[in-house]
Amino acid sequence: MRKRFTIGDVARLAGVGKVTVSYVLNGRGEENRISKETQERIHVAARELEYRPSAVARSLVSKRANAISVVFQYATYFRAGSGFVNELMRGVCEECVEADINLILNTRTFKSVEEEADAIMDGRSDGALILRDVSDPLLALLHKRQFPVVTFFSRPTESNIPFVDSDNVTGGETATKYLQELGHQNIGLIVGSAGSVASNDRHEGYKKALGAKYRADWTISSVTQDDFPSAVVQWIKVHQLTAVLCWSDDVAFTCIKQLQRSGISVPNDVSIVGFDSSEECNRISPRLTSMRQPIFEIARSAARTLISATRQLPAESQNIFPMTLDIRESAKQLETNQSSLKRIP
Repeated sequence: MRKRFTIGDVARLAGVGKVTVSYVLNGRGEENRISKETQERIHVAARELEYRPSAVARSLVSKRANAISVVFQYATYFRAGSGFVNELMRGVCEECVEADINLILNTRTFKSVEEEADAIMDGRSDGALILRDVSDPLLALLHKRQFPVVTFFSRPTESNIPFVDSDNVTGGETATKYLQELGHQNIGLIVGSAGSVASNDRHEGYKKALGAKYRADWTISSVTQDDFPSAVVQWIKVHQLTAVLCWSDDVAFTCIKQLQRSGISVPNDVSIVGFDSSEECNRISPRLTSMRQPIFEIARSAARTLISATRQLPAESQNIFPMTLDIRESAKQLETNQSSLKRIP
């Protein structure tokens, strides 16, 4: 393995001190009154040794890494390949490219929240974009250590931590009311994990729309059911649901495919509505009606907010984006003879 030369090696070859080398290689030779001859000697020595400054060492001196991190609830989200994650990363990358800074993906798994916080704060990044469950201890610890953080597609319990999110409560209410306007009364909801802020808010909107007609047994989890694909079909049959609201597009896609495998037509037997309105909604058959979350804009706004905070500039804070309904083919007007699903095999 080839030896990696240090700033000390350059200093010895050029016959100067390490501080002088540091000034010159960081473009501060003139302001520190280092002669042009000495500067040239240092550059020649650096080229001869093929010396490359350490980015981490630079950041320790300048207190700036010119990079931000993205931290998900689980590292596996980065390889999920979902439309949501793809659009999120596109928005973050767009802002980072424009701001001329690097992006670090935290893909390791840690034994403790303290170990994870130490890794995030190791000097390689100036701040972190956090997408974690409600009351996640990592967010609180980073904030306590005064490390710049912005949560996105979620909300912190601490009021002084900036966040960028969608109006998920109104989104859940709008989607449910749309199904009601189509004549559906037995409307089910497939929710996410109990810690998901987005899922919980959409559930709250669903309850607001149903009012006194809300029934807890019309809700099923897409996470806790190991046999979700088959369980959801049985759940729809038992409760004679004519429409199902899914907390994410990915869940809606799974639901549609399983219903079709079971001989249940979407939307002739059951109407389906999702959340996010990703591009995949136009590729599935039938095309998925879905609440559009401006994923790209939220992600970019969150990155901009964080970058501004790391540069101690005025930043956007607590920015809520509205959601809109994209009507496609997976939901339709309830027919009179569709009021009971007893006929579904």
